[in-house]
Amino acid sequence: MTVAQETGELRNPGLPGHEEFDTLIYGSPPLAYPATLSQYAIYNAPDPAYVTGRINVSAFANLGAATPWPFTNANVPLNGHICIPRGRGPFPLAVFAHGNHSPFENSTPGYLYLCQLLASHGIIAATIDVNFLNGSNFGENDARAIVHLEHLKQFRNWNNTSGHPLHGKVDLNRILIVGHSRGGEAVGHASFFNRLAAIGPVLLDGSAGLGPYRFGLSAAVAIALTDRQFVPATGPTVVPDSYFIIHGSKDSDVFTFEGYHTYERAHAVDLANPTVSDGKFKAMLWVHKANHNQFNSIWAPETAPGVAMPRPSQEQIARVHLGALALAVLLDRREYFAVLHDHAVATTWDPAGTELVSQYQDPQRIFVQHNQEGLGPLVVSLPVQGTVAADGVVAARQLTALVGGAATTTITARLAWNAAGSRLLLQMDPATLPAERYKVLALRVGQSNEATNTANRDQDFTLEVSSGSRTAAFPASSLHRLLFPDPPPFGPAKIVMQTLRLPVARLVERGVDPSDLRAIALVFDRRQTGVVYAGDLQFTN
Repeated sequence: MTVAQETGELRNPGLPGHEEFDTLIYGSPPLAYPATLSQYAIYNAPDPAYVTGRINVSAFANLGAATPWPFTNANVPLNGHICIPRGRGPFPLAVFAHGNHSPFENSTPGYLYLCQLLASHGIIAATIDVNFLNGSNFGENDARAIVHLEHLKQFRNWNNTSGHPLHGKVDLNRILIVGHSRGGEAVGHASFFNRLAAIGPVLLDGSAGLGPYRFGLSAAVAIALTDRQFVPATGPTVVPDSYFIIHGSKDSDVFTFEGYHTYERAHAVDLANPTVSDGKFKAMLWVHKANHNQFNSIWAPETAPGVAMPRPSQEQIARVHLGALALAVLLDRREYFAVLHDHAVATTWDPAGTELVSQYQDPQRIFVQHNQEGLGPLVVSLPVQGTVAADGVVAARQLTALVGGAATTTITARLAWNAAGSRLLLQMDPATLPAERYKVLALRVGQSNEATNTANRDQDFTLEVSSGSRTAAFPASSLHRLLFPDPPPFGPAKIVMQTLRLPVARLVERGVDPSDLRAIALVFDRRQTGVVYAGDLQFTN
């Protein structure tokens, strides 16, 4: 399927919709902010219908040090900005949370540009105040998650209050939570906490003020996120809801791209039940030349002039790709999943010349090779049965640090060759591979900056798929570019794999019978030398 076919009649999701909306402030007055925190005085005069209470987060975090907040961690306010579509509703809900920044600058309005976009499409969108956790603070991301969930609870209370302007207008089964930086890590924790009745001794059933939660989260979105600044007692958080992350190659704050570890932990293969899916998707967007701060319209760039793309370009990318996600998961505009499947669908909407890498894993899939069995030789993954043979390819499973941060726990296959025509051949028993049930053959693969890859040149190879005597061959470049890693501001370059998606219909057009699939080969015939890393090969939707 071509990009034009995939796009069809889609309208640019980054453009405003046709719904009129109102923008309001909610808050917890009285709040005696001192002159040094005068930016927060707006929350002392909320809309009269949107006065909120306070919450106690003292079990989770202290307030940021050296900031004269007019409250303690036992009675922090629920402040925010809301964009509310006019009309009867009910409307889905999206709630944004910022990350760590100087507490003397109010970070909250920095996502109004996204809230306004979503509201124009018929989504209630809010951006919330978590500034009291900013500054000299660490390990507080569990508190950020609780604050996020308590704001959702406030919307539920308004929805359930007869006579309130939002009574019956909030669709509590269609909620998107979005966070940036530490707030991005926190949405993963919020997704996890949302299902709990308690965190250690802290009850979340409402009896002590916090909770209950159990909201209908359609997805969690993390922008330039941190990872493992807070770790639950059960181990690093595994996000249970559908999950989307976006990060920039010129991020000079979270330059490790450590949030990729959170992404890998989400919806990973269950080795005991490899064909069982949890029904959730995950997707990722890696943006060459995007930095950390420009996703928030308030924050000054952390990079020197000329290092990162212009702020309007970065905000446009956020509008397009977060807009597509919101339309898909909150408004059932499932055609916008095309943008998650393949970022090239959005080429004409993104700034000219933008270079992106994307991944997508659908809940409906069967792995031909996922590489998580261990560090031994490459194998075909059960329940599919078959063999793997390398001819001229040095193939090794490794716990390679594709990105920075903590040590990786996800195994990838390093494939290196020094002569054109080298190949990696997977042969399968067709009786164990029901490829005909799926729409796409997907391979996650990317190049490194090792010496055998030519700098600033796309890597390429041929993907061959065979059934019986029929073989169809497709250059990887006909499916997507495999970009050379963009030099980072600090540390080593990141190896970010691209999901190549080959429609099964194209195999059928070439005479390949998906019900009798016998072999898949990666033929390294388009570059004399090179190194790529492969994550997984699967049939999927």
